[in-house]
Amino acid sequence: MKKMLLCLLTAVLAAGLAGCVRMHSVTELKDDGSGTATLELGLSQSVADAIKEMQEIDPNSAGEMQMPDFADLDRKNIDTVAKQYNVKVTEFAKDTADGRMSLRMAFAFQDLKGLSAVMAAALGEDPEDGMGIYATADGNYVLKQAAYEYPDYPELDEKAEAAAPAEATEPTPEQMQKQMELMGKLMGAMAELDINLRITVPGDIIATNAPVQEGRTSIWTINSANMMTAGSDMDPVITFSGKGLKIKNALTE
Repeated sequence: MKKMLLCLLTAVLAAGLAGCVRMHSVTELKDDGSGTATLELGLSQSVADAIKEMQEIDPNSAGEMQMPDFADLDRKNIDTVAKQYNVKVTEFAKDTADGRMSLRMAFAFQDLKGLSAVMAAALGEDPEDGMGIYATADGNYVLKQAAYEYPDYPELDEKAEAAAPAEATEPTPEQMQKQMELMGKLMGAMAELDINLRITVPGDIIATNAPVQEGRTSIWTINSANMMTAGSDMDPVITFSGKGLKIKNALTE
């Protein structure tokens, strides 16, 4: 999910854009490591088209990550992977209205490995990258980035392959001119950037790299005021108390 956030942010920065992207993510973990997650995305159709056209001219215009194709988001692929990891898709809705694309997904999961697999299937990310909970020697836990090994799932492989940027070539003068026109179009579509990532852990927080903490919830926010600096520390790391907890499938270093 963090890669999805960085994809959106990188595309916005590459376009010189102060907004037009909305992403809200909420993950709530229970005492055993299971939990629920919701992801809401919103993007202007005109801006998405402009960014896509820029990437066709220069595959590296948004860095190594590419904007997801809303039209390609398929619940069937998500359900196929979800069943393998005891993840329940409780909501899947996408729409295009008033020139804006929107997506809302909600899940109930048994562990973060399953949630990571389903997010990869949904968003075309590398299925081996995700979040996990690690047990520490002092009896506490750390939530942080984890690398998983999954069986071969065509749904994941096809998404990841489709998301990989094409080999870059030097833009022609005509293409460079088109890029400038698209940049102007994007600048004219400025709106408020609204990215919010919330993770609630089941134990008292000992340490977190989130800018804001509310009880057991760590919060990362990106807006027009901090968009140039906030993306540098978007790998969530939360150390929390293991008192009274028994996390299933906790990882070890």
